[in-house]
Amino acid sequence: MNVEEIFRTYGDMLYRIALVMLKNVQDAEDVVSDTLVKYMINKKEFKDDEHRKAWLIRVDINLCKNKLLFRARHPGITLEELNLPQSDERSELLQLLMNLPRNYREVLLLYYVQGYKIVEIADILRIGEGAVKKRLERGRKKLKELVERDGGF
Repeated sequence: MNVEEIFRTYGDMLYRIALVMLKNVQDAEDVVSDTLVKYMINKKEFKDDEHRKAWLIRVDINLCKNKLLFRARHPGITLEELNLPQSDERSELLQLLMNLPRNYREVLLLYYVQGYKIVEIADILRIGEGAVKKRLERGRKKLKELVERDGGF
């Protein structure tokens, strides 16, 4: 697949992941661009489309983590908060997900929004299946608390 096909196929998914993790439109766009550049540079052969998708998600998440680490090390830099369009039926869920700690956001996003199985999430995030299950459990609990606190979903 060429880069244009990758962008058409996976661009929205990569953008949503970056947006939820970074809470910043410009940074999310940068991460998607950087992910696509890494794809162009990397001449890796993929077993199938699912392998390619998992690789892209892993790169996207790693680039987000790098940006978050940069922010933590440079706290004086102010960032614009994300405003999702109200027409997006998932915007409320995404807004709530953004209020969760990063570890819970990642697994909930991959499990519920992207539809990955626990074993696939473990592979993508390079953590154990037990850790994924525990993060899902804790993330659901925190998400439920947010929903109850904010008065619905």
